[in-house]
Amino acid sequence: MLRHSFLAQMPFKVNKFRTRKVNTPLRLGISKSLASKYINQVEAQLGLSLFHRTTRKLSVNQAGQQYYRLALEVLAQFDKLHSQLHSSRQHAAGPLKVTASQSFAEELLSPLIPDFLARYPDVEIDMVVTNQKLDLVEQGIDIAFRASELNDSSLNYRPIMPLQSSLYAAPALAKQAKTASSIEQLPCLVDTNLHPTCRWPLSADATDHQGSTTVAIQPVFKSNSPRLIRQLTLAGLGVSYQPDMIVANYLASGRLVKIDMGVAPLRVPLHALFRGGSYQPERVRVFLDFVVERLGRDNN
Repeated sequence: MLRHSFLAQMPFKVNKFRTRKVNTPLRLGISKSLASKYINQVEAQLGLSLFHRTTRKLSVNQAGQQYYRLALEVLAQFDKLHSQLHSSRQHAAGPLKVTASQSFAEELLSPLIPDFLARYPDVEIDMVVTNQKLDLVEQGIDIAFRASELNDSSLNYRPIMPLQSSLYAAPALAKQAKTASSIEQLPCLVDTNLHPTCRWPLSADATDHQGSTTVAIQPVFKSNSPRLIRQLTLAGLGVSYQPDMIVANYLASGRLVKIDMGVAPLRVPLHALFRGGSYQPERVRVFLDFVVERLGRDNN
């Protein structure tokens, strides 16, 4: 059983398009030779091969992928059993590794953390702030917040809320926008995390929140820092796409104005992705419940 559990913990990146082996022995604190020994013993017990082996590379075959997915479910049940026997009541405790984009982590998640830790003081949060989509298994991540349509059906996820973004500008520039016939005539600030090709998802159809039509713009400034883009928008340098929730206070105070150029706002779903089967450790469940409770309330 130990050897089977070891193999199930190996972070292979598995989907229907490709399979990639990562540097697992170092991550688990064992040598490559010992890892190979465990794998060979598991294959001998099963009577089949779990890997495609050539002189140049090693990759997981179809049987290995199936074994990996089923083993994760078994290990999740062991985790559930351990949690239930550890205490007569569910208790949220232990390390919780979360990743989110810079905007979401700094603007929406960070205000929630003090209240969450006051309620669950035994949870230890490790927040990885990055605009890159990290591999949950390889990086040992419990929860990943992603604002996009999900194309990888192998990941478990929970819908959190819709995120809507609109065009915003400082008041003086907003007046100038009223005389512009198109967005191309306005100075634009581009967040390259979202729009690396400098095309904005704009549509004259008010119901087209996915932005099926894109327009090429000529930015006066672009950056991978959402906060910098927002600060320059406040300074009146240009028009930018901003999440409605994040700029709500600036809108209320009059420091920013929503620009109506006859285009639909961009709306994308926000999901929380997590590893394993249907069972979630208590620390994962309570954190997601807390985020949904707070952001859902603020979004009403």
